[in-house]
Amino acid sequence: MIINTNFMNSNRFLLRVLLLTFVFVCRLNAQKQGVAPKQFAHSLKEYNAKYITNQFAPVLKPAKKIYVSIDGRDTNKGTKNRPFRTIEAARNSIRILQSEKGLPKGGVHVILEEGVYQIDKTIFFSKEDSGTEIAPIVYKGVASNKVVLSGGLSIDTNGFNKVEDKVLLDRLNPKAKGHVISVDLSTNPDIEGYFQGDGLYGQISMDGFMLQLAQWPNRGYNQIGEIIESGPTTRLLKPGEKAMPYSRENPTGGKFIFKETLSPLIQKEFERTGDMQAQGYFHNDWYFQDEPVGKINDGTVQLLHHTRYGILDKIKELPRRVRLFNVLAELDEPGEWYFDKKEQRLYIWPIDTFMPGKSSLTVIGKQAKEGDNTGSELIKLENTSYLTFRDLIFENTDDLAVSINDGQYNLLASCVFRNGNRMGVRINNGKYNGVSGCDFYDLYNAFSISGGDFKNLENCYNFATNNVIRNCRLRGYGVVGLSGVGIYFANNLLHSMNGAVSYTTVNLLMEYNEFYNIGYEMGDFNVAYCGAQWYTMNNVIRYNFVHHLFEPGGHPVMAFRNDDNGQGMKVYGNVFYRSGRGSVQFDGALNDFQNNITLDCSVMWWTLKKTSTPDAISEQWKDLAKFGKELPHGDKGDYIYITEKLLGKKGWEESPWIDEFPEMKLTMDTNPFSQTFCNVNLNYTYKVREEFHIHGGSGTVEGMESKAVGEFSDLPKEGSFRLSESITLNDFKDVKSLDFNFNSNFKPMEGFKSIPFDEIGLIENDFRVSSFDKVADRKAIYKRFENEVSGRYNAKVVNARYPKPSYLK
Repeated sequence: MIINTNFMNSNRFLLRVLLLTFVFVCRLNAQKQGVAPKQFAHSLKEYNAKYITNQFAPVLKPAKKIYVSIDGRDTNKGTKNRPFRTIEAARNSIRILQSEKGLPKGGVHVILEEGVYQIDKTIFFSKEDSGTEIAPIVYKGVASNKVVLSGGLSIDTNGFNKVEDKVLLDRLNPKAKGHVISVDLSTNPDIEGYFQGDGLYGQISMDGFMLQLAQWPNRGYNQIGEIIESGPTTRLLKPGEKAMPYSRENPTGGKFIFKETLSPLIQKEFERTGDMQAQGYFHNDWYFQDEPVGKINDGTVQLLHHTRYGILDKIKELPRRVRLFNVLAELDEPGEWYFDKKEQRLYIWPIDTFMPGKSSLTVIGKQAKEGDNTGSELIKLENTSYLTFRDLIFENTDDLAVSINDGQYNLLASCVFRNGNRMGVRINNGKYNGVSGCDFYDLYNAFSISGGDFKNLENCYNFATNNVIRNCRLRGYGVVGLSGVGIYFANNLLHSMNGAVSYTTVNLLMEYNEFYNIGYEMGDFNVAYCGAQWYTMNNVIRYNFVHHLFEPGGHPVMAFRNDDNGQGMKVYGNVFYRSGRGSVQFDGALNDFQNNITLDCSVMWWTLKKTSTPDAISEQWKDLAKFGKELPHGDKGDYIYITEKLLGKKGWEESPWIDEFPEMKLTMDTNPFSQTFCNVNLNYTYKVREEFHIHGGSGTVEGMESKAVGEFSDLPKEGSFRLSESITLNDFKDVKSLDFNFNSNFKPMEGFKSIPFDEIGLIENDFRVSSFDKVADRKAIYKRFENEVSGRYNAKVVNARYPKPSYLK
């Protein structure tokens, strides 16, 4: 075939569209003829090279060492025999070195000797504190798990006494009498800003353990036995319409009665304090609510005010689940605490390690005053480069432990982030900034990473690798938040919590991660979630292992999801074993599900019946006109406005977008409201009831309740959709060890590429040298959940999933 070069140069875009169309037609023909479907660049193992090449700054032998000790003085020289007292002093000495002599080749290591370093205000690092490629700067603990950087307010444990006053004893749960200690903090001037109440309760740690605010029940939820009144809602308020008014004296929220017996002590306590929260799932299983209680009367609980959806028992076999939070009368086990705001008295049932005067007790969660710009993190990096912090424990933090803003090659490695009121780490922008080999637990959420340039498609290569993320308190998406272009998320282990990953990205690579025991109290949940965006191109989710997710019934729990017509998710080479309802959900264009293995789930792919006829597509385009009129611009579903806000007017038709993603324009011109140009093929299944579930209702709250079902023929012709091949558990090496490598005698179907299963999960390297036994751990997980059955709500089974606090084990 001869192509005129003048034509090609002047009509490059048209040619690319024609070629792309040709490829899609070939895929459709291949599907019909039984030919193995085409795979993409991310099917090559070396696809990750651009993400991991030059990922870390060079590790060099330092030319100079500076020492810091809790027994040192900032007037010292910073030598091993005469160490500084603070990190700031070490930082300042490097500034002087930089200005007088410059950094020596090999750089500088700041060694923090063993101990707990109290950080009372943010330590700032700026551009002048940067290292270089040949002279990096490292702040490190003298040994792993020996150096603690702690925030918060320390309380002298000598001041606690056992509760013996009759008035106070009468407020306690009978189980707690004789065990609970308390202290009067009314004369402590430092307590201001803590224990705000009305939902802002803060946190307390003791001897390195995060304690639990008294609640009913201690783990899991009670059930609503009867809904008296649904209560006023705000979801469908019209522009200018206000929610129903309320006051403490006149609460107007919904009313309900617990199935379990409500203690009279709780009602009596609320009458005195007026400060409790009702938390849980009042309406939708995916919508966790934290609502103030307005009144308790004869066992009936009334919320203070309106909620978004009201209290409604939508699915009869799945009860509404609620707990009461901040309840002194339910302080009934070691490790629980309560602060009486009226009397400024702190109550604690101490843990076994408690020793008056020797144990540490730290209060966290201070609410900053308006105009306070001193910073809420322990350490803040602004436009620094070649800075590493490693082998440190960050604990007792308020809003944040560490932030990294701009710069390049800033690294947090081999650290522990624990006992935080909010987040562990925030990385904003810059390049090659990351967190590796760290542990995150007993936080609200773990970390967020952003960076890159959407409009110009500039990758940031910021990353999170080889981290353990567990036991975070957030319900839903955002325990890990990823936003930007070219982020790398690999070899992380996430487990034992009800929050997960959310991403709004382009060119994300999420590979070699392991997820289990996540989202067990929720419905309509996924371990990694994206949705409602058309610009989220080329988000590759490959070589991950998702197992032992529990579905309590109701809305589906799946592994990965691109929700609400979102585009651009590429799910490749993953293993799903007992992953809730199934493997993947998407209903938008340009999403792929290839080369995956789904085992012992109800569904492989969950999708919606979507628009396909020319008239219906035209109506969908017209429907977008409601934004800016009936609904505000930027609301979910305002696809064009949101996309153009990032990319510019029809930015997908301009460079670099048209060069990198010509398929996006082709989709816009064809049908962006359906599974257009999706690929679902080259997959294996075992014990899967329904490979493709095509839900016949809409994706709205009401539509999800529909029993209508679509058909295979409802999928668009512009795509490749092939049912899976069967496989058995005997085709794998050792299921009881969760080893899903193929047996040596297994011959995969044509086109199916081997999954590098041994490389999934944590790896041992310079940043994670502590011993862990992946085989033994997975054997124990298999045994723990071997006989568990999901699909219908069972409170006993669900509550068994909640991890006990480590101080009780």
